[in-house]
Amino acid sequence: MLVLIVDNSIQIIERLEEIIGELESTAVVHGALSYEEAKKLLKEYNHDIVLLDIDLPGDQSLKLLAEIRMTGKETYVIVLFNYTDNYMIEKCKYYGVDFFIDKYYDFEKLYGLSNLHHLL
Repeated sequence: MLVLIVDNSIQIIERLEEIIGELESTAVVHGALSYEEAKKLLKEYNHDIVLLDIDLPGDQSLKLLAEIRMTGKETYVIVLFNYTDNYMIEKCKYYGVDFFIDKYYDFEKLYGLSNLHHLL
């Protein structure tokens, strides 16, 4: 399983890498601190799962989400948030987000990622 973590906090990326690295089915985890880094990695690799911070500057999260969906690849997208309004949740749903995870309180849900791989 190939996972991309996109978050503007290196601490969040490192913590998520630790958790995901403990999963048996995880082969590779990439981290990106910006839209530009994420876009480059998405072109280079065929990620199974993308963990996407909803708070990238300037609606870049939605832009990246739209670009992921336009590729036609079967990529699970999990939005990471700590607070968001209904507008942003609805926009994410419109672009086909698979799951939402509160990045400060729901880390234990990430242990279910190995089950997602079997659905791909």
